[in-house]
Amino acid sequence: MQRLFWRYFFRLLIFTAAVALWACIAWMLIVVAGIDVPWWMHVAGPLVVHLLNRLVLHSGAPNLHRPALERVYVSVVFASLFGLVFLLLNGTFWGLAGAWLGVASMAGLPVEPGHALAAAQVLGSVGLVTVAAAVAHGYLGGQRELNVLPLEIELPGLDPVFDGYRVIQISDIHLGNFMDAETIAPHVSAINMLAPDLLVITGDVTDGTRHAPLTFTALGKLRARDGVLAILGNHDFYSGADEVTALLRRYTDFTVLRNEHVAIARGQARLHVIGLDDAGLDWARGVREHEALPPLRAQIDEDAPTILLSHRPDLFGQAAGLGIGLTLAGHTHGGQLALPWPRTRHASLAHFMTAYPRGTYRHGQSMLHVNMGLGVTAQPIRLWTPREITLITLRAPRSQGDLQ
Repeated sequence: MQRLFWRYFFRLLIFTAAVALWACIAWMLIVVAGIDVPWWMHVAGPLVVHLLNRLVLHSGAPNLHRPALERVYVSVVFASLFGLVFLLLNGTFWGLAGAWLGVASMAGLPVEPGHALAAAQVLGSVGLVTVAAAVAHGYLGGQRELNVLPLEIELPGLDPVFDGYRVIQISDIHLGNFMDAETIAPHVSAINMLAPDLLVITGDVTDGTRHAPLTFTALGKLRARDGVLAILGNHDFYSGADEVTALLRRYTDFTVLRNEHVAIARGQARLHVIGLDDAGLDWARGVREHEALPPLRAQIDEDAPTILLSHRPDLFGQAAGLGIGLTLAGHTHGGQLALPWPRTRHASLAHFMTAYPRGTYRHGQSMLHVNMGLGVTAQPIRLWTPREITLITLRAPRSQGDLQ
């Protein structure tokens, strides 16, 4: 069932968006404007909206190159999905409340069942306005927010000479439609100002390659003491993995790891980094075991400090089982849109994609960090999910450091 859901996700999304937009329109017409909408419009309305959605979304034009009116329409359709969710929750809550009041009224209690309907109408209208405002913020201010996230991680086997070693992770840049050369330039400057020892890119460098001479050249200005390591994500494979690799090597000084590993030296000490090609069950979910990882791990001493670069975070269990101390991943964008959730990680669609939607996780002595991405995909929107630059400071285990 889950496999079918992700396989037909986008088709379901477009159809659901039509129902959602009509539901929001109908609510405003009936509840707010007091217009009596005939029953047949509730059948024809979603069908007409669905046809319009298909015409707009399948036009082939990148969102930023669409006419302004089309971009606004796509944004409204997107917002209506969240409006539908709210209306369903609102209707469920007040439907149960109305039923309880009805039972209480029949039992002779001094309650008025009609109050539940009135409350549902008021809350529904206020909720739709709130949802619209939140989504508007996501398109405007939210998607411009950038978080430099500092992490201090004790890496098993790390020689004290590497204590304080600074690794910057960026991920999911998505050069192209929403990240051109001019847009990436200030991010490159901000990263370079942090003066990392090593910079790693955990996949989805680009969407397409036609713009590579400009965008790859701009990205290629990234600098780190020990260089830049990059792996490929699913979007890089959609763009042509071999072509993306060749263009990165042509326009940048990056080391592209395609199921390979490198060692960074400080005297006799070594820090190993493994980089894997993306492997997924589908566009959303990743495999839990990568066939290239065990033989690569076997080439490194069992107790050697090792970092794994994997576009999708689902390999964390396998990596931990192989004794890899730190796994860095991306892919999820943190959901790109999320809702704050008490005492846990923000709720988002990414929770359905993977057990590791965003942030840092521990399994025994192994750590995983899932970067929320520097770019965006599908829509230029972020809500409670800022763009992320992760600044990792590696620490030698205390027992080793105390020996000095």
